Amino acid sequence: MIKFEDALVEVLAHTKELERERLPITEACGRILREDIASPFDMPPFTNSAMDGFAVKYEDIKDASYDNPVELEIAGISDTGNGNKMKVNTGEAVKLFTGSLLPSGADTVVPVEYTEEREGKVLIYRSFKKGSNIREKGEEIRKGEILLRKGTDITPYEIGLLAQINRVHVWVNSKPRVAIISTGDELTEIGTCTEGDGKIISSNNYMLKALLERVGAETVHLGIVKDRKDDISEALSGYSRFDMVITTGGMSKGEKDYVKQIATELGIDIRFHGVLIKPAKPVAFGIFGDGGVFFGLPGNPVSTAVAFDLLVYPALRKMMGAIKVFPERIKARLTRDFFRKSSDRKEFLRVKVWFEDKEYLCTPLEKQGSHMLTSLVEGNAYAIVDIGVREIKAGEYLEVIRFK
Repeated sequence: MIKFEDALVEVLAHTKELERERLPITEACGRILREDIASPFDMPPFTNSAMDGFAVKYEDIKDASYDNPVELEIAGISDTGNGNKMKVNTGEAVKLFTGSLLPSGADTVVPVEYTEEREGKVLIYRSFKKGSNIREKGEEIRKGEILLRKGTDITPYEIGLLAQINRVHVWVNSKPRVAIISTGDELTEIGTCTEGDGKIISSNNYMLKALLERVGAETVHLGIVKDRKDDISEALSGYSRFDMVITTGGMSKGEKDYVKQIATELGIDIRFHGVLIKPAKPVAFGIFGDGGVFFGLPGNPVSTAVAFDLLVYPALRKMMGAIKVFPERIKARLTRDFFRKSSDRKEFLRVKVWFEDKEYLCTPLEKQGSHMLTSLVEGNAYAIVDIGVREIKAGEYLEVIRFK
């Protein structure tokens, strides 16, 4: 067995980025950007008003007040979107709206709520600093500057920015094609299990499908496979058609745990089997073809989830070309004592973490069994307990990985 850090290095070292594809921005949300995006023009593209009001010369309104309003001649209206290049002379004001082109000669905008129009004139009731309420050309970004970096997650906000710079198509990651195989004589499909029949409903395949699709992968479930060599071999035989293959179950050292043996016989190069972590110790990783990867995950549902979050997720993110491949880690203060009997593995403790009084707090859940999915529903993070640490006192800080 190897340490977790070494396992993660091995996974990322043997995971390759997939080819990219070009999509319209209307279809790009949720993908990873695979090119740098430079601004084709200054933003804003021209100096404009930040609000409805009047464009003026600062010198004309610097002494304005409610007791001593300044009266200016309205020289015209600079409407939004008309590109009307008006001019403000001393003693004049131009009416404008949010986004209107700032007339030449003007250096300040007075908001409409501090003005009053009277027969072609405007009364200014308050002074503003020179340059107030103006958006300068290029103040957000200059033409040619990088707006979005390759590897950026495309969210609705990136879509809005791409539309703002008139970008129609972008290069993004292609979706990884991932096959899922669930193994175990005891497994049965949802809707078929009856109480006391000795069967266990297969949940890992549904959980994995949801986890994979949330990341942005295409999934194919190849079914529930009995613990028989021929059946496992048949299910795995088409592995080369996929970018990633994930199996659950059959990874321990029992007499029916055939998955590693069959995978090796079929040509998958198993790079490691067994990681010094709790849960998910029996996890295996292998490679095949030109960039294909294999994960053999334990059958217990929590072990499956932990192995996915810590090893499969980073591999998928790298395949897709993301800048950040591993979930963010934060520091959280433990709210009650924690003790464990054995400290020979790095433990990923299911905890509830929240923010209170300017810091993150976390409390371990009572149910920590690798078969107890309720710990993932009730919790929202993994607290990392290092090898050699058996006891942590309330008030100490732990490194925490959010999983939801």
